[in-house]
Amino acid sequence: MTNLADYVFHNVPAQLTPLQEFLDPFTRGELAEIQPAAGGHFLDVGAGGGSVTRMLSELAGESGRVDAVDQDTHMVPEGPNITIHTQDLSSGEPLAAQGPFDLVHGRLLTHHLENRVEFVHRLAGSLKPGGWLLLGEFVRSAPKVVSAPSEHHAAVFQRVLDGLYDVMTARHTHGGWGHEVHRTMLDAGLTEVRTRWHYESWTGGGYGCRLFENNVSQKRDAMIEAGFDAADIDLFLKDLMHNPDMVVRSHEFVSIRGRRA
Repeated sequence: MTNLADYVFHNVPAQLTPLQEFLDPFTRGELAEIQPAAGGHFLDVGAGGGSVTRMLSELAGESGRVDAVDQDTHMVPEGPNITIHTQDLSSGEPLAAQGPFDLVHGRLLTHHLENRVEFVHRLAGSLKPGGWLLLGEFVRSAPKVVSAPSEHHAAVFQRVLDGLYDVMTARHTHGGWGHEVHRTMLDAGLTEVRTRWHYESWTGGGYGCRLFENNVSQKRDAMIEAGFDAADIDLFLKDLMHNPDMVVRSHEFVSIRGRRA
């Protein structure tokens, strides 16, 4: 089985800060609807920069607890009700955190795992009766330019994004997995399963384009090795993602939740 470290993005502020700016409002909205009770036991898998771990810590309160798991935990916050576990979740080994849990959250994790279906079933099985599983994933969709300084700029953006997605797919990332999670949760026996899709516009210089920039920067060598044009990539990095006249569609984010009966 491929080690997760071989193909995911690094946990660095340039990657995780814009991700959190984009995704945290959606996660807060889901948690506000789920309303996990204070005193609960929550799990955050693939905790990354720790923003959701902090949300769960606040919800759990002094009488509750949060387990946070990631292969790189240096950005996960410490706290009196937080236990941090360093674990490669692609290994297939039992979770370092012991349930059962009132809520399990995972964001931008399971599409990287070759054992993704089994893993979702394991997470569903770790819930207490009435507990919630909340997962979020990016889904590959055709790059979309809303506005660009020129047709050349628009074409370069589309070629580079296609190259990024191709390289990620070659490294075992399942670009369409987010559309399969709903069915997988049902197969795992969860009820009240519901999916939401999210898009927005990203303008050059903003947090979304900073995220695109970091994604491509981290995969630049792999993209060139795969045959994609270095000149396109460098224009993308040095100009397109900083140009306020460049407006593109964001990554497509899918949020899926289900409840154990």
